[in-house]
Amino acid sequence: MAADLPQGIARQLPPGYRAIASVSAAPAASRRFQFVALEARKGSARLATGPSGPRPLLIFEKLKSGRYVLRARNDGVIFRSDEGGAGGCDPFESHGIAVRGRYITVEHDVACGAHWTDYVTFRFDLRSGDYVFDNLRFQSWSMSNDPKAEALVPEPVRIVRARGRPVPFAKWKRP
Repeated sequence: MAADLPQGIARQLPPGYRAIASVSAAPAASRRFQFVALEARKGSARLATGPSGPRPLLIFEKLKSGRYVLRARNDGVIFRSDEGGAGGCDPFESHGIAVRGRYITVEHDVACGAHWTDYVTFRFDLRSGDYVFDNLRFQSWSMSNDPKAEALVPEPVRIVRARGRPVPFAKWKRP
């Protein structure tokens, strides 16, 4: 994945990490961003704190000169590989990051033992020129006891929306 990154970004990755996903976003006519998801390399000292280390999500902005500048980092947006629940599944295994217009969504899902999705969305705020928290959507499914029903029954979707003052991407924490 690091080979797919522009050299200006690859040189700025923190030591001990490797890129596992990357997407581009152009939320405003004159602004270009690259979102890069990282994880600790095998054998890295970063993994010494437990079975899996944090997975930082970085936002780089491409300047008119072509240079990339790190604008923000958040180590809590992407779940760690061992945060999939009792089944031990990796909730970011599919490396889902979706971009649509001014919005970017990090998609987590698990379907082994437990069944759930967790989507956290940030939007580009034109006033501040930064990405800010927009919403978090969580849904789980449970096994049905009814032989005539579907095997999995959806629970209600839980939504946490941004309220009041915008929370910048770098300062957002899971509720």
